[in-house]
Amino acid sequence: MKRTLHVEVHPFVDAAEALAGRKAKARGVAPDTTVWWLADGEGDGDEVLHFADAWDSWERFTLPRDAPDFDYVQPLPGGEVLLVNARCRYLSERAHERNAHVYEPEGALSRELTLGDGIADVQATSDGQVWVSYFDEGVFGNRGWGGDETRRPIGEDGLVRFDALGRRQESGVRMALPGEQSISDCYALNVASERETWFYSYTDFPLVRMRPGQPSTLWRSPVRGAHAIVVSDTHVLFGGGYDDAFQLQLFSLYDRGHQRLGPGARVILTDETGRPWQPSWLKGRGSWLHGAEGTRHFRVPMEELIALAAAT
Repeated sequence: MKRTLHVEVHPFVDAAEALAGRKAKARGVAPDTTVWWLADGEGDGDEVLHFADAWDSWERFTLPRDAPDFDYVQPLPGGEVLLVNARCRYLSERAHERNAHVYEPEGALSRELTLGDGIADVQATSDGQVWVSYFDEGVFGNRGWGGDETRRPIGEDGLVRFDALGRRQESGVRMALPGEQSISDCYALNVASERETWFYSYTDFPLVRMRPGQPSTLWRSPVRGAHAIVVSDTHVLFGGGYDDAFQLQLFSLYDRGHQRLGPGARVILTDETGRPWQPSWLKGRGSWLHGAEGTRHFRVPMEELIALAAAT
């Protein structure tokens, strides 16, 4: 039986006033753990919202009224902001839908990119690397992608690294999994830094760490269907699963000196009223867990959970 850790976590920010009754269309976490939301413009241009520690209000800018819908938001160097739609149609061998737009700080469109169909997540680094993970339709093809060599899905590897101009870069993903294993659906991604990327994928749900110039590291996971991973040098936290969308499970990465997941703990996060958080959105960025429930956004550092686990 796993231990249960109860952790009180207060909201990092409540976006109710900034949203003013509008819905959040996209959420993202930057490398510096600041928070980015995309708010529905309700007929006007959608609005990008940015919040950081010690700020009293959100930084914001409005997109052009003709901007398409987006599902992911990430900052890029120089104050640019990347917005990405999860779906992308194949139009012809030389023309594909541009499902990613880069905007300047004041909201002007800088450039349009094609990052492929079936996108599960987008996480950018502080130096402008853009990691994109894909679910099964992005891996095997849909919306015109797949079927012959000229229509190969951009996301066929399950995880792809681009530069800030949308040019594909070597990622090491094909060498990260042993033998004939491959990513059929990248359930969770955590771009911890410019030189460290973690993923967790269907069908066998391995936990994989990739670092440039080093062999990938793989752990077999007992957790099935998690949709967020939070990582440190010693522990991993899985968020969600097939049995419970809200479950959080903490494991050590090394058990009795061996590279395998050690005995874990169940983590229950409660708000200031003692009510368990039930986030509709979870994200791991490095050693931080972020979540959103309604208009409230919380974050908790892995170090706090590890310390609590060691003390109990």
